[in-house]
Amino acid sequence: MKNFRRTLGVSFGAAVLALAALGTPAAADPPAGEYRTLAGVGSDTTQDVLNGLGSVITNGDGSKRIASYNATGGGSIKTRATGCDFPRPNGSGAGRTALRASNGEAGGVYQGVNVAGCVDFARSSSYGGSTPSETGNYSYVTFGVDAVTYAINAGSDLPDSLTYVQLQRIYRCLTTNVGGTPVTPLLIQSGSGTRQFWLQKMGVTEADIAAGDYPCLQSLGNTVQEHDGTVLNGHNDYLLPFSVGQYVAQGNTAAIQSQTGVVVPNRRGEAVLGKVNGISPVVGGVLNISFRPELVRDVYNVIPTSKITDPAIAETFVGPNSKVCQARPAIELFGFGFRQNFADLLHQGCGDTRLKANS
Repeated sequence: MKNFRRTLGVSFGAAVLALAALGTPAAADPPAGEYRTLAGVGSDTTQDVLNGLGSVITNGDGSKRIASYNATGGGSIKTRATGCDFPRPNGSGAGRTALRASNGEAGGVYQGVNVAGCVDFARSSSYGGSTPSETGNYSYVTFGVDAVTYAINAGSDLPDSLTYVQLQRIYRCLTTNVGGTPVTPLLIQSGSGTRQFWLQKMGVTEADIAAGDYPCLQSLGNTVQEHDGTVLNGHNDYLLPFSVGQYVAQGNTAAIQSQTGVVVPNRRGEAVLGKVNGISPVVGGVLNISFRPELVRDVYNVIPTSKITDPAIAETFVGPNSKVCQARPAIELFGFGFRQNFADLLHQGCGDTRLKANS
C-alpha cells in the first residue's frame, strides 16, 4: 500500500507567540564576531531547538546567552574573541569529544587545535556511557524528550507500520524484503547520537559492522546526515532512522521562523515516518510521548560535573526553574516533548543532573 505524507500542522498558544519578536531570521551560528556567554556544539538532532533557545534566553542586560553552533555548514567555528577557532564538531560524539578537550582532556586538543576553555556544553541525543550511572565527570542534563522511528519514501510499497522485532530483523540483515518488497536499511553518519541510539536498540554493534557481519547495511560512503530525508528521494527500498522531533520541526519551518526567527531547513524530502507496533510517532501534529517505549529517548545538554554550580551554567541548564526548562513552549515548538518528573536515569525531568558518565 502506498504511503502518503501527512501534513503536520501545530497550533501554538499565546505563550509561544510571545517567545520572541525578532526582526530578522537567526543564522545557524551566531553572527561572526558575536561571542555569547555559553558556547555549545554537537548533535544535529537538537541544533535547531538550541538555536531557538539561543534566540529567546537572555542575560540581565538583554544580550543573548547561548551560542549554539550547527553540526553542519562547513568550515571552522570560532567561539571566543581570542583563539577558539576549530573544526566544526558534527554529531553528539564529536560534540562531547570537543567538550572533554575544552575541559582539559587530551591535552586540550580537538582535531589538532587547542580548544581549552572554548566549549561550555555539548548537545547530545544519546547517553555516552555504557550503563546509566550517577557518577562521572560529565552530567547529562535532560531538557526534552525525543523518539526515533523509521522513515521511508512516501511512494514506497514498504509498510507504514512495522513491529519492533521486524525492524531489528531488518537491521540485522535477517529480513531483506517485507511482503515481497525489497528493503535496504541505511546507516547515518558515524558519531551521530541517533546512530548510536538506533543501533543499540536494533542489537547491532559498531564492531560487528566493521567486521562485515551486517553486509546489508548501507552507509552510502558515510554521507547520510541524520534527519535528512532527501536521501530517500527516488529510492522506494530505502529505510532509515529519523528523529520524530526533527521531523515535526522541519514540517513547521514557517511557524518556527515567524515565532522565534530561527530558520529550520526542511530536509524531509519524500520521507514519511512509520508506525511501530501500530503506534504513531506523531499525534495531533506533535511528538507522541507514548510511542513505543524502547524508541523514546531523552535529549541532553552535557556539562562538566565540576561546573554544575557555575552561576551561568546552573541558571541556564540546571533544575526545573532553569532558563531552559522555563522555555518549555520553545522546546515543544521545535518538536520535542517535555517531561517534568524523574522516572529513572534515562527518563529524567527537565533540568535533572543525576545521569553522568566519563564520556
